[in-house]
Amino acid sequence: MCKMFEVVTGRKSKGSVDKLEGLTKMYTDLGEEIAIIKIPVELMEIDTRYQTEERTERDLDYLIKNWDERKLMTLIGVPHWEEGKVYIVDGYGRWIASQIVDKVKYKDLKVQLILNAPTDPQERLIFEAELYAFQNRDVKMLTAIQKHGSMMILHDPATMKLEELKEKYGFEYVASKGNRDASVLGSYTDTLALCKIDDGVCAEYVFDICIGAGFDRKPNGYSRYVMRALKDIYKLYAHSRYTTKKYLIEQLRKTTPLFLKANAVSKYPLLESATAVSLYIEDMVVEDLGLEQCREAVGNKTILISKKSA
Repeated sequence: MCKMFEVVTGRKSKGSVDKLEGLTKMYTDLGEEIAIIKIPVELMEIDTRYQTEERTERDLDYLIKNWDERKLMTLIGVPHWEEGKVYIVDGYGRWIASQIVDKVKYKDLKVQLILNAPTDPQERLIFEAELYAFQNRDVKMLTAIQKHGSMMILHDPATMKLEELKEKYGFEYVASKGNRDASVLGSYTDTLALCKIDDGVCAEYVFDICIGAGFDRKPNGYSRYVMRALKDIYKLYAHSRYTTKKYLIEQLRKTTPLFLKANAVSKYPLLESATAVSLYIEDMVVEDLGLEQCREAVGNKTILISKKSA
């Protein structure tokens, strides 16, 4: 018995063999294996042997605050013919949230019923547990770059800023991994994150340095390790951004992204390459500009040694 349903609605979940058979008869007579049917919410149940009915207040609040009937995904359930109930294996949170939003309006919910599920109780239990545990196993999540077009339509500020910078600086982005040709971003996701810092000012700082140093015309010029290092300098030395930008443009003109990485890894062999490049560039601005060192390497990590920006 689902206690949460009773708490939210003041009613108990109860089965009806006749009602369930009546709702599904047309589909079972046709030999359908799966059907999407509106099921009364009081016929719904969950099996707490494989699914917890506990939901955090934050999870339910998110569902309720973002409730949109047009985007309500169909629940997935397995009929228990002998009980006259439908056991929900995907969509329990939506079931409960619907009753909080409007239990009168949502007295029925669309459920994708798996009509050919096992009828033997033990076999059915295993079947449901597998569905529940691996419900998203075969679903590949969209990457940030795959969502770029949709986020533009939705006027996402960071995505709009990235597109603006693309027009301004002339770079490209690709979904594949590996070494990059000139003017191709090493990481779309990391660059999008730059656009969220100070309304994109951080991203402009990074691109201004890369272009001023000629990195935009060199392979891996917009690599993840270059972009991350320059972002770190922007954040660590907030009061010296004009000075560090001018200095780094001059100094990076003398090298290439690959040589920069090689020198950094040679100096800090225990650090991950992007972290090594970041600390290596920090060492440069500290030594040549007389700024206060903010980080140091300790084993395979960096630690903050000063919380104050230079």
